Amino acid sequence: MNLRDSNLAKLPDRVFDALIIGGGINGAVSAAALSGKGASVALIDQRDFAGFTSQQSSNLAWGGIKYLESGDYGLVRKLCLSRNHLIDSYPSRVQEIRFFTTIDKGFRFSPWFLWIGTWVYWLFGNGYTRIPRLMSKGQIRREEPVVNTSKAAGGFEYSDAYLHDNDSRFVFQFVRAAMDRGTIAANYVESLGSRREEIGTERGKDTVWITEARDTQSGETFQIRSKILINAAGPFADGLNQRNGEQTSHQHLFSKGIHLIVPQITPQQHILTFFADDGRLFFVIPMGVRTCIGTTDTPVESPFTEVTDEDRDFVLENINKRLELAKPLTRADIIAERCGVRPLVVQRKSNTTSDAAEGARDWMQLSRKHAIDVDPARTHLSIFGGKLTDCVNVGNEVAEIATQIGIRLPHPHYRWYGEPHRSVYQEYRHQARLMDLDSYTSPDSIEPLSSRLWRRYDQQAFELLAQIREDPRQAEVLIKGTDYTRCEIQLAKRQEMIVTLEDFLRRRSKIALVVPRQTIQQAEGLMEACEILFGDQAQARYDEYFCEDCGVTPAQSRQTTDVAEPGAV
Repeated sequence: MNLRDSNLAKLPDRVFDALIIGGGINGAVSAAALSGKGASVALIDQRDFAGFTSQQSSNLAWGGIKYLESGDYGLVRKLCLSRNHLIDSYPSRVQEIRFFTTIDKGFRFSPWFLWIGTWVYWLFGNGYTRIPRLMSKGQIRREEPVVNTSKAAGGFEYSDAYLHDNDSRFVFQFVRAAMDRGTIAANYVESLGSRREEIGTERGKDTVWITEARDTQSGETFQIRSKILINAAGPFADGLNQRNGEQTSHQHLFSKGIHLIVPQITPQQHILTFFADDGRLFFVIPMGVRTCIGTTDTPVESPFTEVTDEDRDFVLENINKRLELAKPLTRADIIAERCGVRPLVVQRKSNTTSDAAEGARDWMQLSRKHAIDVDPARTHLSIFGGKLTDCVNVGNEVAEIATQIGIRLPHPHYRWYGEPHRSVYQEYRHQARLMDLDSYTSPDSIEPLSSRLWRRYDQQAFELLAQIREDPRQAEVLIKGTDYTRCEIQLAKRQEMIVTLEDFLRRRSKIALVVPRQTIQQAEGLMEACEILFGDQAQARYDEYFCEDCGVTPAQSRQTTDVAEPGAV
């Protein structure tokens, strides 16, 4: 029995302290915090973990410098401190990076005025990062020749942070940490609705939440019982609350953002920042041997979105105007696309306010803050909004609220997040050196094998070292053209609840983001990886992902189904 099947069998067995619906960043940190502090936790998601909004970010952990213009200073201060805390807590996964910003002539603010703003930003972050720097047009041209400075008035440079791996991998590491501390988690399990009901327990009669759940792979239905219910369904939180009869003071509006991944634009490890033609921030973000460009910020009504030709042309036009490339980027250069909605939290609209008026008013002042609505009488929490940068705060707040509504946390001061103690890392590095592990690094890799394994798996990397010591073939890259080794694929099979090939290629790894689809399909070793991951279902999962007969990707196929079932989580 694999890990997912084992967890599915355990979900109906007992009354959990908490059931969390939604395995994006908010649900993942809630599970990690509660289980780390001693609560019994169940976590389910209709899709894969981080399979919706949390896989579509800019991969940035930043303090929200743009919110200075709207005067949301408290939020900027909070996010800057959260960013600092993430860098300290996850030194191999969240790292400081410079934002190299060019300002065009005639922009609404001069470069020196914005540079002063970066000093305010730096001070809000307690001077944690490298100091900002004002740059002349000539300095920009010398230090980053790819930038077109013909219309530049100057620029500046400041620091924020980014995720070294992809965002969905970062989210899954919280899920994995939660499971290590007792959480029973399962992906591809949807909530069919929850109700409050009195049941008999060892203490007599208790009123608990009973959630009807369905395994979307087998169709089997079952019940999950919990003392509290946590709605961490992201953009689907409103629909889930409506289904469960919950009234909240907040709700979501949606902003669509897209990114295009193209061949590497510059080898420099900094983020190029511009203001697009419509005044929105625009990024050129390093992604290993690729570059991620975007984003858009378009109000939409539904969480289900797609990249349109208009979106592509907007991003390509803006990037071609601002860079001096050997040849302009075209749609043919797009290797992969990211498209998702930002769930933006607002006060619930009153019956006397029109949708259009309220939406227009809110849109001008929305930020990526989060809010947690609590119904103490029904022991229910709803998490709205949020972003990766603020994830630790969300976990801590959920744990604090859980205690206030009756959940006992035996270890209230336990630090549930962060990489292992530095001494554990030093022991890992020592063992890796004794094995000469980095000699196994493939020639086309951009970093040593030892660093890569630690960042992806931290303490589990010791298990991989043991496998490589026993059989050096385990250190070989299995899927040619990627940097994933045979032992990593085997660990993914045992520990990472991979149900579809997309789960591995898109979320546990970022292969599908940086390698063209046709190259992946033809890659030597891909079928062997499928056989490790899926056994006798290998060919079926391969065909499902590439959909050679239907010409539709699995993601598109699932999106059509999802639209037909609004509110399902």
